[in-house]
Amino acid sequence: MMSTWITLGVIRAELARITAQRAADDPNLHLLDGLDLYGAADFAELPLPDQLHPDTATHRRIGERFAKRVFSADGPFAGPSS
Repeated sequence: MMSTWITLGVIRAELARITAQRAADDPNLHLLDGLDLYGAADFAELPLPDQLHPDTATHRRIGERFAKRVFSADGPFAGPSS
């Protein structure tokens, strides 16, 4: 019998699949992968002090990326067009 490990990668892939499937019927459903906010390259530059929680600089980077992705003109929370 083959066992399947539930890893963060498996969960991310499944969430992306489910979101894409359900977004076909709900254009207001969006997924923002956490790796778009803080990924491996970021960890090399700004490692998590306790291997779990971001420090102040990392929180700033994550917040700036979040705002840029969701509030930009083509983001899911863009304001009304003029």
